[in-house]
Amino acid sequence: MSGVSRRTLLGTAGAIGVGAALAGNGTAMANATGAGPARAALERLLPGHADQFRLIPLTDGPERFRVTGAPGRVEVAGTSPATLLTGVHWYLKYVCGAHISWSGSQLDLPRRLPAPPAPLAHEATVPHRFAFNDTHDGYTAPYADWPRWERLIDVLALHGCNEVLVTVGQEAVHHRLLQDFGYSDAEARAWLPAPSHQPWWLLQNMSGYGGPLAPGLIARRAALGRRITDRIRELGMHPVLPGCFGTVPDGFAARNPGARTVPQGVWAGLRRPDWLDPRTAAFTAFADAFYRHQADLFGEVRHFKMDLLHEGGSPGDVPVPDAARAVEAALHRARPGALWIVLGWQSNPRRDLLDALDRRTVLVVDGLSDLETVTDRERDWGGVPYAFGTIPNFGGRTTLGARTHVWTERFPAWRDKPGSALAGTAYMPEAAERDPAALELFSELAWRREPVDRARWFEAYADLRYGGRDPRAREAFAVLRDTAYRITSRDGRPHDSVFAARPSLTARSGAYYATHSPAFDPADFDRAFAALLGVREPLRRSDAYRYDLTDLGRQAIANRSWQLIGLLRAAYAQRDLDTFRALSRLWLELMRLSDEMSGSHRAFLLGPWLADARREGLERTARVLVTTWADRPTADGGRLANYANRDWSGLIADVHLPQWRAYLDELADALAEGRAPKDFDWYAREERWTYGTRTYPVRPPHDPYRTARKVHDVLAAAPFQGDVTVSCDPAGLPPGAGGLVTATLRNVNGLRATGRAGFVLTGFGDQPPLELPSVPAAGSGQVSWGVTAPDRPLAEPVEPLPYELRTTYGPAGEEPVTTVHRGSLYAVGPLDASWRTYSTNGAVFGQLGDRYAVNGGGQDLWKGVAEFGALYREGALADGGTLTVRVDAQDPTGDWARAGIVVRDSLPGPSAPGFLNLAVTPASGVALTYDADGDGALDAYRRITGPGCRVPLLLRLSRAGDAYTGACSADGGATWRTVATVRVRGAAPVQDAGLFMTAANGGGGERGTAVFSRPTGWGTSGR
Repeated sequence: MSGVSRRTLLGTAGAIGVGAALAGNGTAMANATGAGPARAALERLLPGHADQFRLIPLTDGPERFRVTGAPGRVEVAGTSPATLLTGVHWYLKYVCGAHISWSGSQLDLPRRLPAPPAPLAHEATVPHRFAFNDTHDGYTAPYADWPRWERLIDVLALHGCNEVLVTVGQEAVHHRLLQDFGYSDAEARAWLPAPSHQPWWLLQNMSGYGGPLAPGLIARRAALGRRITDRIRELGMHPVLPGCFGTVPDGFAARNPGARTVPQGVWAGLRRPDWLDPRTAAFTAFADAFYRHQADLFGEVRHFKMDLLHEGGSPGDVPVPDAARAVEAALHRARPGALWIVLGWQSNPRRDLLDALDRRTVLVVDGLSDLETVTDRERDWGGVPYAFGTIPNFGGRTTLGARTHVWTERFPAWRDKPGSALAGTAYMPEAAERDPAALELFSELAWRREPVDRARWFEAYADLRYGGRDPRAREAFAVLRDTAYRITSRDGRPHDSVFAARPSLTARSGAYYATHSPAFDPADFDRAFAALLGVREPLRRSDAYRYDLTDLGRQAIANRSWQLIGLLRAAYAQRDLDTFRALSRLWLELMRLSDEMSGSHRAFLLGPWLADARREGLERTARVLVTTWADRPTADGGRLANYANRDWSGLIADVHLPQWRAYLDELADALAEGRAPKDFDWYAREERWTYGTRTYPVRPPHDPYRTARKVHDVLAAAPFQGDVTVSCDPAGLPPGAGGLVTATLRNVNGLRATGRAGFVLTGFGDQPPLELPSVPAAGSGQVSWGVTAPDRPLAEPVEPLPYELRTTYGPAGEEPVTTVHRGSLYAVGPLDASWRTYSTNGAVFGQLGDRYAVNGGGQDLWKGVAEFGALYREGALADGGTLTVRVDAQDPTGDWARAGIVVRDSLPGPSAPGFLNLAVTPASGVALTYDADGDGALDAYRRITGPGCRVPLLLRLSRAGDAYTGACSADGGATWRTVATVRVRGAAPVQDAGLFMTAANGGGGERGTAVFSRPTGWGTSGR
């Protein structure tokens, strides 16, 4: 055994035992020692070339493959059938320039396969390579047949995975199980959801939706699940099945003496199933029967996926450590030494749960390894082994992109650091069959000792993806490397299309639970789309090229929605009917074009999704999942409408486009008639479509290249592709002071430069019109004016100075359009010299006597987003100190806009510990928000609501050691109401403290002002 392998198997976390680590290799080979399953896969995948491969099983040592041989006789040695296939795929990619993916493949191979110029050998550096999300079977293909699953498994083997989550057929286990515990066949089947919604039932979020299930469907799904698990075992991989942690229907305790259940409340408008107390004898019997039925249906399994108390589950009065130990005991009684796999997501898994388990038989598959807020999983989970993981896709949305720059930097660094608990990788998109480049790069991490050079990797990927070296293909992927595959959105996730949102001028994305900021620069992304169109023949003939061209064309259109929605909102707010109608026409034209572009590859068609469900008589459940998700309480109250939105041909044309057309027409009519627009019941419209039976094409009706050229030409010539911003230096102007106002025009059209761009500024006397001869594609241009603030006394610490900027521009050679940008600069009273300022939200600050104001924006102030402005004093709060301030006024820029007292060890330090704030909000009461785990991010809060929780309001924050007490008074301090007392880890003995605000505008850009008075406790000059 090599030193590297020994470190991986024995040293990781100092916690993962030899038996558990070898589960990734030795156990698999015991079940699949020959090359027959790999040979059969080659016959499926490479029918014309399979006979040119000689497959050589290796029976000992670390997981590895080695490729050698001569022309027409390629020898691949590997430690399991799946590893043999991994070696074959590495050879195909890096010797033959070919590629097999779940999203378009390219297999333009010579008749006689070439010999590797040198031996090609790789060894797995981690024992666990986990694949799929709990939601995979719902969002990818809930009604898939065996050929589709066979392809999925083959692709995972080719990409080096060795642990595959399988939920297909698990309803059969529960159907049998419930009948053992007092439920009839009909009752059991009624509790089981349709396949489209079963993942959330297995997560204990809901039950029954789309049921009752027909006996034939249960039997067919069980048979398919058995076939899937058998094939995974044949290939030397491990099926991972759901374990038993006590999800039961209503009335379980009444039917089973000694049983005790804990209600789980509601999840997204759906009633959660009860939780059977794992400490009881009833749970012991229930779990024993569960594992017995599961083994009978699906064979021997050694890996189980379970998440207690997922997304808001309640332990009630059951101690979580005791519950965890009982669940673990039941698992190991049925499957001694089995591996319990837990998802790392949000606050899951709880530390007290992990501390109760035998870390030698537990693995956390982390879905958040690539987020900025995650820095130390050894600290978070106490050294429990974990897999470096990502969730690059949510809901099966047709998004593009991933944080590959973080993957390539963090994975080797975290793997190799002293005391590392990193023991694997976990690729967990909520739906598979998306984004082939992301899958390819992530899957290689575990098979490379050295860090990946992203520049070289994407260059090589361009060659193998299309089967030859092409400068435009390399250019396309160089741009993608620095845009879509270097995501910069605040939550680190790819953005979807606003075209898919329920119509609203305040829409921030296609779904409520989605990133509300662009994940990459749309204009720069255009250059990748243009370059891909320039790829030469015959490299355009592969399915890989057709898939990618369709995907990039679709994404280029979707990107426009993020820019146009703001222009629509501004035109409507300014009652500019002509501009609003012009923008509406462009919006709808691009939606029609998106439907056409998506109709150029089968992967982006609605038809196959519905056809699969129609075979089982469950078409409505498939329609529901990609629109309302469930019924009205879930779609509206639970805000899951359009969570699984897709840029699919048919779905755009028949669901989203009619909604937006009706909405924009109504807004235009309301503007023309001078009235308020009528409301729409979007759920009612969506529900009608979910009951429809129209069939949609299952083959692409459009040619991808011709359609993509059309998309290019339309986008290159389209108007309103500009983003105008205005800044002032200095940001706040004292009365009579001068400043420099700069207007920046960003050309968000990455396909064509603008013609002449003209600028007219009004609001500051006679300012000359200025112009730029042109702004480059994806470039910016600036013009500036000198202005002077009115020389008059201020009535408020910060006062707006309104202006209007008219910008005339358009793509070169096209008719220009004029947009109007209205905003404000700010006149401010100078701050006392003892105050410092800090801003991450473009804040301006002012003071008049003992009154202060902060004006600024800010998306949010929570977890990974900390956008706020504060005027503060250094070292203002120490043990025993008390700070008070009166919040006189607050603009309602968001329900969670905040104004009040902020404290941090060092306010200018973005990750400094000791972080908390006490604030009043427009609609969410008074909140004491704090950093509970000492990582420098706000992650917990306590609040009070009701009368006396709005401005004007006195706030008081007191400190005693690491305990902070927040209180508020609505009667000038005569009586105080305590908000909470909380403990903040890592707080320094003396901390900075200040007056702060954040607009909490969710990315909408609104600014607001908070006004304060009578600060006490900040020092003599602040009294």
